[in-house]
Amino acid sequence: MIPDSPCYRESTGSSVVRLGINVSEETIRFTPRMTAVARKRQIVEVALDLIANHGLQGVTMSRIAAGAGIRQASLYSHFQSRHEILLAALDVIYERIYASRMTRSNENTLARLREICDHHIELWAGQGERHHAQLLLEFVAGAPGEGLRETLASKHLETLKEFVQIVERGKAEGKIPAHVDSEQVAWFITGFAFAGDVSQTMGFKHFLDKEIAGRWLDVMFASFVAMPGDVLPGIAATPAMTAQKAV
Repeated sequence: MIPDSPCYRESTGSSVVRLGINVSEETIRFTPRMTAVARKRQIVEVALDLIANHGLQGVTMSRIAAGAGIRQASLYSHFQSRHEILLAALDVIYERIYASRMTRSNENTLARLREICDHHIELWAGQGERHHAQLLLEFVAGAPGEGLRETLASKHLETLKEFVQIVERGKAEGKIPAHVDSEQVAWFITGFAFAGDVSQTMGFKHFLDKEIAGRWLDVMFASFVAMPGDVLPGIAATPAMTAQKAV
């Protein structure tokens, strides 16, 4: 079992402080054996917990080893470096993100994309501090030289491509109007998710209110299928919009 975050403390000399108790290296050495796959997963989960509690800079090899109940040297039997552990942690974060996009329907429609967004709101409200938002933003704020931010950007672009593909297939199947801008849809949805992640991390619970997040989505999805010059429901037409529609 992976210890709770208060268990993680820096190694000091020949002992580790765990839950306020000095645990000798001899004790750590005789922790139950795991398969290589299970141990790697445990190490990554420990790293994720450390990121949540201490940020990226607080994730040290000694803390990871202490949290996993193994010697620091044993970490290198599973990962070549701290950087490799953090990349594996980012992969796990995206596993959770992809799992959050599971919908009842696999149809390539805007309704499916709306369902993904609605589910995202539910996760923000239901998971609280355990939501992946804080972890993701720690990587966003990572130092450019580490390469973690660049890896995150690459994964983000893959997400955009996924949304574009859903819209394009929906258009090909006649389920989404041909004039819909697929890339615009993708960027709007990921922008909404990013704004929500920031709000959730900052503790802005009002964002989760249906009158705010739900209304945002209503207007956003209505805009996807709107023709140029259309006035979206609940949004007053400006003189410029009225003039454009009259042309």
